[in-house]
Amino acid sequence: MRRKSTLPLEGILVADFSRVLAGPLATQLLADSGARVIKIEEPGGGDETRRWGPPFVGGVSAYFLSVNRGKESVTLNLKSEDGWEAARRLIERADVVIDNFLPVQKQSLRFAPRHINPRAIHCTIAGFDSDSAEANTPGYDLLAQAGSGLMSITGEEDGPPMKIGVALADVLTAHYAFGAICAALRGRERTGEGSSLEVSLFGATIASLVNVAQNVLVTDREAGRYGNAHPSIVPYQVFHGSDRSFAIGAGTDRHFTQLCERVLRRPELAREARFATNAHRVQHRETLLPLLEEAFRKRTAAQWVARCRRAGIPASLVRGVREALRTPIARPLVETIEHPQIGSYDAVRNPVRIDGRRRAIGSAPPSLGQHTNAVLRELGFDRRSITAMQKSGSI
Repeated sequence: MRRKSTLPLEGILVADFSRVLAGPLATQLLADSGARVIKIEEPGGGDETRRWGPPFVGGVSAYFLSVNRGKESVTLNLKSEDGWEAARRLIERADVVIDNFLPVQKQSLRFAPRHINPRAIHCTIAGFDSDSAEANTPGYDLLAQAGSGLMSITGEEDGPPMKIGVALADVLTAHYAFGAICAALRGRERTGEGSSLEVSLFGATIASLVNVAQNVLVTDREAGRYGNAHPSIVPYQVFHGSDRSFAIGAGTDRHFTQLCERVLRRPELAREARFATNAHRVQHRETLLPLLEEAFRKRTAAQWVARCRRAGIPASLVRGVREALRTPIARPLVETIEHPQIGSYDAVRNPVRIDGRRRAIGSAPPSLGQHTNAVLRELGFDRRSITAMQKSGSI
């Protein structure tokens, strides 16, 4: 029996034909908000991330665990008549259909959800927009980071372009898709009609360059690479204490004055004309930053962070992921899930709080095809038909 819920998307049915990261993360966000998500996977192999590792936990990929909570898994061979008929019946009932098929794959599969169900919200996640010359180029996070310019602004100033340490283009695309789907569902409440949405990894990454892209558009100059510094704010970067690294975000002139007077006890730096305003500090960063770095190396990072906090200046230790997950402030974001195959494991929950309460983390990601028979029965297939579909390889 499904648990009683007051989450905003309770009662919404999502048919999820996507795989890997961007699509599954978007549908996990929908599941976190109360939607019922039925994940359609290829018989035999399923979502590629089931095999991406190590690490594996009891034979289950940690990658797959991260973006498939709270879903049901149904295996369908969409190239078979029976498999496609089951998919068609599911689409007829769905409120949301999401996929990441290439245009040529959609044509081959005759995949047109809005023709089957005009009230559905159909969201396609692509590598590139369908009206571009790259429409049939498969989308990969690495290519989106490279082609959008994101890699070119990441890394040390005198080093090579650098990929960000998480598949950020996929993550950004998932969040754009989630927001667009929720907006489209609200629009359907008014009009009674569904809509077709498209979000590309390339487009989402370009849009997420925000101020960097705007700087380029207004100056017509190529964006630079600043390592752990900021192109328009100084000091806003990583420094080194006597033992480890820490970050300071002195985003205002007041912050800089407090930094000099109360933290460094070097009030004369704040009075220098070269450093009096942020614009001046940006202009003279090559003079100022070595002075700050020299001073910071005289005490531990924790001491500097404590001083900054007392002075009201944003500052943090630079932590590893393991260290960060074990801090007291991160502890409420980690919850234990019971998995039928691997037992209990910890996972990061949705960070959004509703009316002051954190959302339940939901059920463990499904095993491949775990819910196939049950969902097919819901769709009107009898036992004999399901057995025949199993023998033919349709499921």
